[in-house]
Amino acid sequence: MGHANWRLSSKLSKLQLVIGLLDIDYHSDALCSACRKGNIVKTSFKSKDIVSTSRPLELLHIDLLGPVSTASLYRSKYGLAIVDDYSGWNWVKFLKSKDDSYDVFSKFCIQVQCEKELRILKVRSDHGGEFENEPFEIFCEKHGIVHEFSSPRTPQQNGVVERKNRSLQEMARTMIHENNLAKHFWAEAVNTTCYVQNRIYIRSMLNKTAYELFKGRKHNISSFHQFGCTCYILNNKVYLKKFDAKAQNGIFLIYSERSKAYRLYNSETHCVEESMHVKFDDKELGSKTPEQDESIAGSEESDDYSEPDQTSESDGTSEVVTAPDVPVVEASEEAHVDSQQVIQSRNSFKYKSSHPEDQIIGNKESPRRVCLGIAVRDRTYKS
Repeated sequence: MGHANWRLSSKLSKLQLVIGLLDIDYHSDALCSACRKGNIVKTSFKSKDIVSTSRPLELLHIDLLGPVSTASLYRSKYGLAIVDDYSGWNWVKFLKSKDDSYDVFSKFCIQVQCEKELRILKVRSDHGGEFENEPFEIFCEKHGIVHEFSSPRTPQQNGVVERKNRSLQEMARTMIHENNLAKHFWAEAVNTTCYVQNRIYIRSMLNKTAYELFKGRKHNISSFHQFGCTCYILNNKVYLKKFDAKAQNGIFLIYSERSKAYRLYNSETHCVEESMHVKFDDKELGSKTPEQDESIAGSEESDDYSEPDQTSESDGTSEVVTAPDVPVVEASEEAHVDSQQVIQSRNSFKYKSSHPEDQIIGNKESPRRVCLGIAVRDRTYKS
């Protein structure tokens, strides 16, 4: 019957669904070499329902992210992802090539052990050449670290860091495309993603964030700002003249790891800098950028603009457009007007920018005069 499985054969026999089939006893442990060669599948991997570690740095999962076709601002094309098994805390170290993996990881191990005053007991990775080499093994033996490997071509056994790599890439990709940033900002986006995930993701079965498990306290996320938002950086690096702009436009990238500051891309100097004196413009999703607002405002002004009345400007001079609710002041060479009276009279009556010619007293072709900052003509109008 074409090597149909034993369960189907037993059911056909018991229910007598066909004629001529012998009685067959179903054996779940029965093996057929032809069936194994034709139907074998990968072993399933079930999720664990327990936490196999009891403290931070007891087991670290490591894997490379990349290569990325577009180099970052600092010419990096790889990311070394490191995940703590107990807390779920993760780090990302950026590399220019795979050969830098050993140097970066060895420095990281010494630094994190001194910070937590705990020893790293185990490290788990795949069989990539960047981890399975002599310098790496010598370093692990020297510091008493057990280096474990996942089975060849079985990334499921290193699933903790594999899933972390995927979540880092997906969140970073989302943030880049949300703000229409260039792809060479991918390292800053991944770094910000790592920072955010450590403070908001919940460790399963422990019902605590990675930050609380690793740092021992809850984190205040009120300092979060939207990645890629427009910001204004106080310019305190160069001498400013009296009326120079005090702030420079920038783009918010990441949070500084070594100081209480923000890392920003200065759009005017085209470099990344750290500063605490920043004002953020956290816009809502789908809102317009300041550049779009300016372009839209300019188009609206051009649509509302109309050519001046040619009958009132026969000499070719342009008409003066004044703000609404500003009265036309009768002016002459000998007239002196009190500024306080002008301010008080602004709400007393309104005016029109053009009047019938029969209501104009004086020469309408006379040149314009300026009195108290209000551009007027040397003419008056009948009330």
